[in-house]
Amino acid sequence: MSAARPIRNFLPGLLVLAGGIYTVYYYYMYWLRVYGALCLPGRGDPVLVEVTRGIWIRLDSLLFPTIFGVFMILLGIMLVWKRKFGVAVLTLVLSAAVINWPGFFLVLAGALLGLVFWRKTLIPDIDLPKGTVDWIAGRVGEVKLKSFKEIPSGDGHRVYEFTNEEKEPFVVKASVHAEKAAGEADALQFAADRGLPAPELAAADVKEDGQPGSLLLMRRIGGGVFLHPLSFDLWADEIADVMGRVHKADPAGARLTDPVPADPVVPEWAIDRDIWQRAADLFAREAEDAPLRFIHGDCEPANILFDDGHVSGIVDWEHAGIGIPQTDIGRMRIALALIHGEEVADRFLKTYRESAGEAFSYSRYWDLRAVYGWLAGSGTDGIARRWIPFGVTTLTEDEVKRRLELFVRDLVDGKLTFK
Repeated sequence: MSAARPIRNFLPGLLVLAGGIYTVYYYYMYWLRVYGALCLPGRGDPVLVEVTRGIWIRLDSLLFPTIFGVFMILLGIMLVWKRKFGVAVLTLVLSAAVINWPGFFLVLAGALLGLVFWRKTLIPDIDLPKGTVDWIAGRVGEVKLKSFKEIPSGDGHRVYEFTNEEKEPFVVKASVHAEKAAGEADALQFAADRGLPAPELAAADVKEDGQPGSLLLMRRIGGGVFLHPLSFDLWADEIADVMGRVHKADPAGARLTDPVPADPVVPEWAIDRDIWQRAADLFAREAEDAPLRFIHGDCEPANILFDDGHVSGIVDWEHAGIGIPQTDIGRMRIALALIHGEEVADRFLKTYRESAGEAFSYSRYWDLRAVYGWLAGSGTDGIARRWIPFGVTTLTEDEVKRRLELFVRDLVDGKLTFK
């Protein structure tokens, strides 16, 4: 069975490819036969122009079917590579233009087999059991599987957007941990009560502790993740403004957050281990505390949605609650520095500080704490993979290591100011 499936997947494309190759071969040989008729036996001299004029017109008419054969070859390669139902439909329609019988039947057979083998690609491949789909339908009305589309998620959750029969957009998030699902449901309700730009919770199905399959059903916020802005200053300002709104929300009634571990470490991959050791000493020596506020808890660019150049919402609230705002700021600064450089991170902090006022203080201790938090939570490999779904493909694991160490070096050497 394991060997039959690859053969079945490749067969439609190979048949179309064979039909295209045969078509090109057929008309090439036909052209040679016609050209041979223009030459006198044994001499190779063309006959009189009056005799050949009609023959050359016939040769011109061979150009289109030959080019069309090349196009069939390309379609065959695409079917082998992509194996998509839509490409098979296009091939079936175009097969009528193949005007030699062997090529036509090969292309037709390949297209029909593709329609049969890949008809399921009309329905998206979603990792949700039927019981979950029925549960969703019971909350928002009838839904069609073909409306489901997976949304990239940096935290590893399976997240799908879809519409119901009223064409209302929703998002369903599958969570492995019941405790996190319950915490996010509470945080979403808390954020909605205070007018924060969070998704509206439509329903929650939180399993008993330790059981997988908890679900959060939310109304879809317009916009999407936007990590390649035209103006970094305006982009950073928008993020700083919305984070300021979160931190100014009345924290009464929110749960206490579980802080991300921030133990100083010297990474095994460190090139300049002395820098990391000095950073650990500085971290212990300059430890600070700060007033508690309501925080997001997973503050980074992939959780900020933009629409028409402005922030439209914040997602992934499972770590939200009462905590230290500086931890949000530090986590965002490290993310911005890794993706776009220290200048963007500094612009974000500058705008946030101006909005927060003199009561807000920030030092390199919080940046170091964020560095250790990122390493404890993701590791460099996890950091690099986090933003790939959003178009940040040049930030490899090795590049993350290099940029993190340069950032820590600048902190230790006092090259970054926080005034």
